[in-house]
Order: sequence, then structure tokens, then C-alpha cells
Amino acid sequence: MQLKHNIEITPKIGCSNVCEYCPQSTLIKRYRERIGADKDTMMTLETFKKCLSTIPKHVGINFTGYVEPFLNPETSDMLLHAYERGYSILLNTTLMGLTKDDWMKIKDINFRELHIHLASGAFDEMIGVQIPVEVYEHEGKKIKSLSEDYYDMLNFIIENPGNGWGQYRLDFHCLGNLHPELNDLRNHFYVGERQVNSRAMNILIEKKGKVPDEENIRGNCARVYQNVLLPDGSLSLCCQDYGLDEVLGNLVDNTWEEYENSETVKRIRKDGADLCDYCEEGVTYTDDSTWQQWRRPGQVS
Repeated sequence: MQLKHNIEITPKIGCSNVCEYCPQSTLIKRYRERIGADKDTMMTLETFKKCLSTIPKHVGINFTGYVEPFLNPETSDMLLHAYERGYSILLNTTLMGLTKDDWMKIKDINFRELHIHLASGAFDEMIGVQIPVEVYEHEGKKIKSLSEDYYDMLNFIIENPGNGWGQYRLDFHCLGNLHPELNDLRNHFYVGERQVNSRAMNILIEKKGKVPDEENIRGNCARVYQNVLLPDGSLSLCCQDYGLDEVLGNLVDNTWEEYENSETVKRIRKDGADLCDYCEEGVTYTDDSTWQQWRRPGQVS
């Protein structure tokens, strides 16, 4: 089920997965500059409850955003709190920071969607990587070995489905292609392979500049209705706004109604933001340095 309004939860600033397609250094720097060096970088359960209390039930709560959600040790309690209050919940996790106790606590939530982001064989990441790091060559590429703890957690989830299993869509995916040590999963599950983009030019790539006019979807992208909740209660424009160029409000200081009716939010939902000119939401950036059509969201009414 697609919801028009969603809020993505970023319960921590700074992600230890340090994926090469995710501009964490930019996020950390801009959070300090634009939100405040003295502001919390780890969302508390109380802040989450305060923000959620003003969000209406027709708004989906998506635990995804700019970081792995379980790097905040209170995320499982946030998930339960939102579920118990009747919100529709999406979870996207790399499993990093997730414990077996966490999983047993949340597994019976009837998630709208549950996405497991698996380790990639194409991009440099720390998802599931063995520490100390061991590297080997596979098909001409250097690959980091995965840890036994990672396999153990992945198998634990598969072997301990919740009561809601089958009521929500369990999705396995990776970026680029699947880590070779996980290929056996394909014998049991479909694993989607997704492309990456420049995060609205927050990652330096060879072709830097505005999205071509004929492919620009400024003001039409559905993500103007999918803002990101930051640890202090601030709301940024969308999941591509790692530079926090558009901070639209704060749900600790304001109600949802005040936020929705602010001139800034109304303007961006109608006309888009400057960030949108540099965003490939609708096209994707590929290794051969060409823009290719990927997905164009429908007009938002």
C-alpha cells in the first residue's frame, strides 16, 4: 500500500556502515552547522514520542532515512511505540546494530513493508564485514569477507518469522550486485539489485551538474511528501537532502498542523526546491557516465 504522506526516521547522525554511495561526512558536517553543534545526534525515545504525538495516523512512519536505524539502541522501542499507536510502519535495515532480542521484540509487528538491505559485491561498505577486515579478490574486484555474526543474525531472522509474516512484504535487496558470499540466498529468496544516484549531487561523481531540463521533475516528485525526521525533531526535505539544504520545521517546537501550513512547506510542495534541480529522482546515474531513465514518480496532487 502506497501512502501519500510518510516521515522517514533518522534516529542517529553518523552511520558506521560508511557506504561509498552514502555521504555521511556531509551529513555530519551540515547537521552541526545547520541544526547546531550542541544538538543531540542520537534521538531519544522521549523525543520520538513527542514528535510522533503530533503526527496524524494517515502519515506512514518509515524507519530508514540517512542511517541504519538500529545504530540507535532505542529503535526497537520506537518501533513498538509507533505500532502500538496504530501507525503504518516500514522498516529498512542492514541488520547492523540489530540484536536477537531486538528482533524478538519487534518481529510480530505487522509491517507495511520490511526491507533487508544486504551486503553488496559492487560497492565499498562495512555492512556485515568481518573485523579485523579480511580482503580477497573475486572476479577482478577486492571483496571484504563477511562475519559469522552477520550470517547468524540473517539466519536468525529467516528462522524466526513473526506472526505477521506473510502479511507484510519481506524484501531482500542490495545495491549494485549481491556480495558473492550471499549468493545461496537466491536459492530461497528473490534478491533485488538496485542502482544508486548522486544523492542530489551530495556525492562527487564524474558528471556534476543539474539534471537535464527534459528530465527534470522539479515540483513533481512524491518525496516532497516524504520528509526526514532528524534526532532533534527537525524535518529535512527528503532522503536525498544529505546536505540539509532544506530544513522545513521541527516537531518538538511545532505541531504537525503548523508544519503543514507553513509557507515553506506549501511552497516546496507546489514548486519544489533548488535541491530538486540536482536530484536524479526519476533518472539514475550509472557507471558508464550516462543519465538513464529509471523511475519517474506520478504527479502529486
